[in-house]
Amino acid sequence: MATLEFILPELRALDDAPGDVLVVAAFADERPLEGVSGLVDWRLCGALSRWRLGGFSTGDLGEQVLYPTGRRLSHPRLLFVGLGRRDDYRPDRAFAVARATRDAVVRLGAERLTTGLFGLDRLPSPLERTALKLVELLGEPPSLSRITIVADLATQGKIKDGIHIFGTSPD
Repeated sequence: MATLEFILPELRALDDAPGDVLVVAAFADERPLEGVSGLVDWRLCGALSRWRLGGFSTGDLGEQVLYPTGRRLSHPRLLFVGLGRRDDYRPDRAFAVARATRDAVVRLGAERLTTGLFGLDRLPSPLERTALKLVELLGEPPSLSRITIVADLATQGKIKDGIHIFGTSPD
């Protein structure tokens, strides 16, 4: 299984944790962009917002847009993924999006993935269980050597508690 790391949802933390692909996700009805998507949008001078306004990207469930970041981020590639409508979102959809995203990242030849929680942190389901399943799902391919999860300290604690309680080690 890949090494699991955590960083805070801050631009400096993203800068200090380079990887091959940075995944950001957003709901179709999310405006303005929030969390890591909003931070990355700001760093890219509103590129993600312009995509949404111009209809290039919709945030529909399963949408994937690959973007070369140049030198604006410590990750050479950004993969924007759509989560669909917030009201229709459930853990099974989050896992389907995460699986498709993981497979796309592997096809890109990436070894180091940085991502948020695919909207699981915005659902009423217990994060200790759902995030654990997400970590296991993301860590399945042997080609991924490191997975960095972007989350605040409280969320990081819940994920670590889930790993401890349910007996799975990310290392």
